[in-house]
Amino acid sequence: MKHPILSENEKIAMNIAGESTSRIVTLDGKTADDIIRERNTNKFNNLVDEYSERINEHFTNVEELANKVNENIDKIEIMPLGNYILVKQFDQNPFQRIVQDSKTGIIVDIGGLSPQYKNTDSGEIEEEKEFIHVGAVQEVGPECKYLKPGDAVFYPEPATIPVPFYKQHLIQVNETRVLAVVNEGLTERFKNIKK
Repeated sequence: MKHPILSENEKIAMNIAGESTSRIVTLDGKTADDIIRERNTNKFNNLVDEYSERINEHFTNVEELANKVNENIDKIEIMPLGNYILVKQFDQNPFQRIVQDSKTGIIVDIGGLSPQYKNTDSGEIEEEKEFIHVGAVQEVGPECKYLKPGDAVFYPEPATIPVPFYKQHLIQVNETRVLAVVNEGLTERFKNIKK
């Protein structure tokens, strides 16, 4: 069926009346609105397909890397750089003990347990956060002068950086931020350090 060609005035009148002029024009049985909708749908679907391909390629690459790492898991090492050390923090300070006054029986030091206090804002009993932590040195960077794996070290909380490595709960601390070291033979070791 052939539709009549509309004059400019008829097109304006149809637009004012809310009728689309595209209903009149057809191409292969499709209106202009149908053609535009189909073109936009195809463009959107193509973008979705491209994005899906990129995601699938990313997951394939990650899976290949994970398989490669799992094959060589026994050979993988982690080492800090510079004068950083990797530390595994103790759950509580092993160098503290509960001390009780022998005369009064009052506990004067609760050892590795964190003291509790009543929060004045919430009224809840909360555990105080410790500022100084203790941990065991796992690895040392090539520029470390004083520390070795196996040393126990005291360090402040703000000096730590978490290192997510196979859920080992390691932290990184700069050797210069360590407050104290505990181990046997430290006096002799420090005497032999070349300045």
